[in-house]
Amino acid sequence: MVVTDIGGAFLNASMKPTGVKVHMRLASTMAKLLVQLAPEYGQYLDESGCMVVELDKALYGCVEASLLWYNDLRSKLVDFGFVANPYDQCVFNKVDGATGSQVTVVLHVDDLMITSVSQQLIDDFHVYLNSVYPETKSTQGPIVNYLGMCFDFSGDGEVRITMENCVNDILKSCGEITMKPTPASSSLFDINSDQVKASEEQRKTFHTLVAKMLYLAKRVRPECLTAVAFLSTRVQACDLDDMAKLKRLLGYVKGTATRGIVLRVGEKMTVKAYIDAAYGVHTDSGKSHTGCAIVLGDAGALFAKSAKQKIVTKSSTEAELVGLSDTASQAIHLRNFVLAQGYETGPAVIYQDNLSCMALMKRGSPGSERSRHINIRHFWVKEKVDSGEVMIEHLSTKQMMANILTKPVQGEQFATERLGLTGWA
Repeated sequence: MVVTDIGGAFLNASMKPTGVKVHMRLASTMAKLLVQLAPEYGQYLDESGCMVVELDKALYGCVEASLLWYNDLRSKLVDFGFVANPYDQCVFNKVDGATGSQVTVVLHVDDLMITSVSQQLIDDFHVYLNSVYPETKSTQGPIVNYLGMCFDFSGDGEVRITMENCVNDILKSCGEITMKPTPASSSLFDINSDQVKASEEQRKTFHTLVAKMLYLAKRVRPECLTAVAFLSTRVQACDLDDMAKLKRLLGYVKGTATRGIVLRVGEKMTVKAYIDAAYGVHTDSGKSHTGCAIVLGDAGALFAKSAKQKIVTKSSTEAELVGLSDTASQAIHLRNFVLAQGYETGPAVIYQDNLSCMALMKRGSPGSERSRHINIRHFWVKEKVDSGEVMIEHLSTKQMMANILTKPVQGEQFATERLGLTGWA
């Protein structure tokens, strides 16, 4: 496991492939430094001491810079024998012909995470990487930091991921708060139209903290997603009730600051999707709420979603069907990704706790006057079942951990569903 940062990344990519000339005005201070380094450029200074230059290399801030850099790095990886995963163009693999071992590179702009069972393959790749990009810095070992997350691979067959620095940054800016046992009270979705609106300064602070919580929750704290999903809809017109709900969420984070998520594949790399819906919980619009958690193997959600549904449904069965249709594609995508990585896996398993929804899916068409209005687009999952890409299994409501992503739950139920969602005891 190695994490590598490529210094001055964009400046490695040429602007020429675009065929477009990009000019930039250098401020007087920058122009003065340039002339000190290369006096021949002094003739191009204008009366204000500034200078206009044409860019030869991709510069951070240019519209095309990111794509030019990606294309440059991709070409270097392909030259070394890497092949991009067709389901994620930022994941590259190379299989060693002699040993059959694979080295995988994950890209995020100029940050690379490199993994392999063979240290030699990683070393060989680093020698090549340093030859094409001299300014690289690498860290390797069982515990590495990547994109603000701490990955701890020291446990047997698992990785524990935390973001304590992010948590501390959030908490230090919110003053004194009381620790809470859950992220939200049962009144999370209630909106009081008569409540006093927050000031503009309070609204901006509210917006900033909700955005930071969204970043944290999407990565390592999925049990907070239900609260964050609701608060995200209130950032433009929050009131004092909303601010109290945010304070409740931050109180929970304060009391659980060291928690994270555990990913564990176990014996079989099976894609499992837990999909649930809470019917009509948004009383202001009559809409339902979808929760989805996708696990690869034994523990920890690789993907979690909590969101208000886009349409109004007429029954809990329809709400479950809409939730299934809207999120099952994520499970299918992950299955295809895993197959492209070279691993054997069967059909994605989708767990559903609503038998009426399962009956509709099996039939593939509405079965009565009460369900004839359901649009046929919600039955596309049946086609995936028939093709062997997906199988739908019943799971009791007590075992449906995605329930925590559909509504604010409390007490022992919250602790049980949080364990299933995060794998963190």
